[in-house]
Amino acid sequence: MRWIRHVTAIKQKPVLLTLAGLFCASSVWAAGEAKPPVKDAAKSVAPAEKKPTAAASSPLPETPKDTDVTPTPDEKKTPTGESAIKLPEMTIGGKVTPIAKQTDKERYRLPQTTESITREKMDATVNMMQTEDAIKYLPSVQVRNRYIGDTNAPVGTRTSGTSASARSLIYADGILLSSLLGNNNTNTGSPRWNTVSPGEIERIDIMYGPFSAAYPGNSIGGVINITTRMPEKFEAGADVQQSFQTFNLYGTKDTYHNQRYSGYIGHKYKDLSMRFDYSHLDAHSQPITFAVANVPSTSSSAGTPVTGAFSAATPTNIPTQVLGAGNINHTVQDNFKWKLAYDFTPTIRLAYTLGMWQNNASAKTQSYLRDAAGNIVDSGNVNIDGRQYNLSAANAPTFAGNKVDQTTWSHGLNLRSNTGGKFDWELVGSLIDLGKDTVRAPTVTPLLAAANGAGRTNSLSGSGWYTFDARGIWRPRVDFLGLGYHEVSFGVHHSQYTLKNPVYTTSNWQTGGGTGIFSNSIGKTRTEGYWVQDAWDFLPNWNFTFGGRFENWHAYDGVNTTTVGSGLQTVNQANKSAFNFSPKGKLTWSPIDRVKIGAAIGQAYRYPTAAELFQTSIVGSGATAIAVNGNPNLRPEDALASELSAEYFPDKGRLRLSLFQERVKNAIFSQVGLVTNPDTGVSQQSTFISNVGEIDTYGIEFSGEKADFLIRGLDVLGNATWADSKIEQNVVADAASPTDVNTTGKRQPRVPQWRSNVVVSYRATEKFTVTTMLRYSSGQFGRLDNTDTNGFSYTGLTSYTVVDLRANYRLSKQVMISAGIDNVNNEKYWVFHPMPQRTYFSQIRFNY
Repeated sequence: MRWIRHVTAIKQKPVLLTLAGLFCASSVWAAGEAKPPVKDAAKSVAPAEKKPTAAASSPLPETPKDTDVTPTPDEKKTPTGESAIKLPEMTIGGKVTPIAKQTDKERYRLPQTTESITREKMDATVNMMQTEDAIKYLPSVQVRNRYIGDTNAPVGTRTSGTSASARSLIYADGILLSSLLGNNNTNTGSPRWNTVSPGEIERIDIMYGPFSAAYPGNSIGGVINITTRMPEKFEAGADVQQSFQTFNLYGTKDTYHNQRYSGYIGHKYKDLSMRFDYSHLDAHSQPITFAVANVPSTSSSAGTPVTGAFSAATPTNIPTQVLGAGNINHTVQDNFKWKLAYDFTPTIRLAYTLGMWQNNASAKTQSYLRDAAGNIVDSGNVNIDGRQYNLSAANAPTFAGNKVDQTTWSHGLNLRSNTGGKFDWELVGSLIDLGKDTVRAPTVTPLLAAANGAGRTNSLSGSGWYTFDARGIWRPRVDFLGLGYHEVSFGVHHSQYTLKNPVYTTSNWQTGGGTGIFSNSIGKTRTEGYWVQDAWDFLPNWNFTFGGRFENWHAYDGVNTTTVGSGLQTVNQANKSAFNFSPKGKLTWSPIDRVKIGAAIGQAYRYPTAAELFQTSIVGSGATAIAVNGNPNLRPEDALASELSAEYFPDKGRLRLSLFQERVKNAIFSQVGLVTNPDTGVSQQSTFISNVGEIDTYGIEFSGEKADFLIRGLDVLGNATWADSKIEQNVVADAASPTDVNTTGKRQPRVPQWRSNVVVSYRATEKFTVTTMLRYSSGQFGRLDNTDTNGFSYTGLTSYTVVDLRANYRLSKQVMISAGIDNVNNEKYWVFHPMPQRTYFSQIRFNY
């Protein structure tokens, strides 16, 4: 019903109805302008007057193997811009992309620097039990994937860290997976990777930077497009994967096992294509959190004497005791995906996707503490080395498990033309509905929790988002006044995000209903976008792609309820709106054969999410305590980015060097500020979401790959990124800082200075491949003031060098077996949480 309501709301907009009607009517005209479709895309005809320079040939990312062509000498020239039609263009080996299988970058001639990974590369080089694993060796990408089955796995890019999830966009077949309910690495902000099964992926493309007018301002960091497979004939398959991790840290030494079972069936009958995918994951994680207590400054003899704690220090080097481990997860996930496509004509296709993802998870704890008799101690007052610690603080026990119950529905609808003629169009709609999304946790001691004691239920049920896009591309193929050829793309965008986040108290934390409200946060944001972009081939070997995007943003219906003392207080948030224009442009030049040079610049506005806007802080104490919005005037992030790139395409290879820059004004972070009590007029320090004045990032990125490097069968891929990302101005927050340490001049959190990946594969025979992979990242900071210099602790961030291995052997055309190891060198590193240690993989896959 939610899907029907959302579609109905969209249909009420007469502008969109008019566009839809015009697009459908124009398909007849567009088909008449194009030649009838042929199997070999290279046979399409260029303009008679003059061949556009952008239609010249170019080595591009690998494309389907069944579309080989033999290029003519003229077709071996490197292009100045990617053609939307890609008819005679080369990729490595002389392959081209059929019109119907073009990516968004190819179809709309999007100007961003792009890196891709195909299904074949994934199979050869990635121990892949979850979708986000596929991109971990691509340039400047960091996925904070803590364990197999992790539901909070945000992405960091060239210029943004993993705590800024709203600065990148992730799509799967047009369905937005990025959760723009929040901008964080928790459940409100993390992408819904789990709604896509690893086995259904055909390819993934990452487009860097906000240089295309086709995407919203959240594309500051980049856009990740996942394309899944649809059948060309009857096909079926099954996949069984197993893995286990050996983990040893503090007082935890254990082995954690994981299994994934998946299968699919698909068929194309005449004009109807269909595919069904199912995946079942049963996974166990290492400890994700640790129970840590700061060492008291005074001695005490009170409390039960215990042993087993580990002396440590916080990231800011405050002495602590590690008392035990927490969030040792067991997750059981089921993913169902139905996909249908119908070809009304050879050039018009309607596709629909329905997905349902379910997750039932539980997390347990482990106390390291033992009394004199050797019994486990996990509650009450304890004494460690003459210091007292309270394990049973009111409503906040040190050792508390949790239970998660999630059901997410996803819908995607796509109607498009693929004439390759003068005009093509596309209508895309998507919906993500968090039908059920609850986390239950006790607020009592483990003994009482085991007896179904009291607790709280944190709910996101009913939250979600929907998007709608109408796009077109006009290819007149006429040399206007001798000034060159144009391909003009344009579109309108509408999206809405609804946050419903109550926290209930309950008398039975495992199964009980809510007995009252502890807190509540609700609100909506909505964005309309209008964009146009022109790919102009104005001279031989020159292209200028330029455009702009208008965005109209609204935030409304925001209400926050918070427990203050023994009662509830409600803040009705003010509505907000903004209207911005973001220009974009890229100049591309091919000075010689196989070389392409580009210079791009683009502006983008990243609007605050509902979770960032609708917040409260408690100021005052006792009878004067009051809940207020600490920053009701939160401003959107204003990013200006640029890139200078050079690419060279040797035989069976590609090399790229990029210089990139980004300036973000009003960057949004959680930081200390001053909040005024409206009743008393007294200001006090508080931590809340606010704007950082300006962050500047400069960097260099290298990427290259070569097939049959030095010897036949040896394939090499490598990339490296250096980034200097610093806070240039943050006067307001620095003035409110409780310490003398300012943030101005410090590094941006979660953006490492160095990152690199190396992948070396050897195809010993047609049946056997072995691959070695290396991932490296220098150290990072998690705090704006960079005082967290001790990365080797819970909530710290360290450098890491990780080596992975994978081997594939094809028993027959239908059966392949694989084995691998991630983190062969057993690096113990932290990205706020302890990351996986040595993990072993095995897989057997059958495809018919």
